[in-house]
Amino acid sequence: MKVRKGILRTPIKLNLPYRNLNLGLIKEYSMIVPKAELCKWKQAGWAEDRLFTDFNYYPDPEETLILNRPQTLLELDIQTLKGKQILGYSTHLGTYGMGGPGFFGLLIDRDGEPEYLVYAVWSSDQYTMMDHRVIGCHIRHNATHRPWISRWTGESEENQWDELTDRLIGSTISEVSLSEARFDIEIMNKGQTHKLTFYRYSEELPPQGNGEPRKPAFTEGTIGSYIVFCHRNALLHV
Repeated sequence: MKVRKGILRTPIKLNLPYRNLNLGLIKEYSMIVPKAELCKWKQAGWAEDRLFTDFNYYPDPEETLILNRPQTLLELDIQTLKGKQILGYSTHLGTYGMGGPGFFGLLIDRDGEPEYLVYAVWSSDQYTMMDHRVIGCHIRHNATHRPWISRWTGESEENQWDELTDRLIGSTISEVSLSEARFDIEIMNKGQTHKLTFYRYSEELPPQGNGEPRKPAFTEGTIGSYIVFCHRNALLHV
């Protein structure tokens, strides 16, 4: 990127790392932090970028914005996930400014830093199942697929439920396995075992919201490139 400065408006080339990552859907990975903590985050590999903004997203005067590249599942020994506790989850991670892509992620404790393990594809709760039951789907498919979660503002009470939280939060990861097209996590909670599966595609998945057949979540690469780690206070920009 270039900016112009001075009377002659001489082009000055700026080194702005971590712009336009093109990591699947992810263009940038950002976080707003206090300026007093900037040194700590730089030591952790983040870079300050005073020019980066998004819709209604910018630091206060005592804060600054930093960028990084999220670690992918392919870059990790997945066996290190075993024994980690699931602290929470979200079905609305990621942003494109005025809305979000609906990334689904599990909040886990990674050596004292809470981070989301995020499946970074559009509406990824619709590509994720637990015990062969989809996490979320369009309301028109509630009756046929009974997702674990159904939260629809303005809809009837019969279309509002959450049967996931009690089973997921507080559970511990006991087994993991990764292939080109799926990622499996086995969890233990209150003496019961559950299996979470992140799919590229499965015939078990519900149709799309418009009623058309479900399409693969991605067409290039393997699923390990689309599952990333995101700090709890950071944003994935698409």
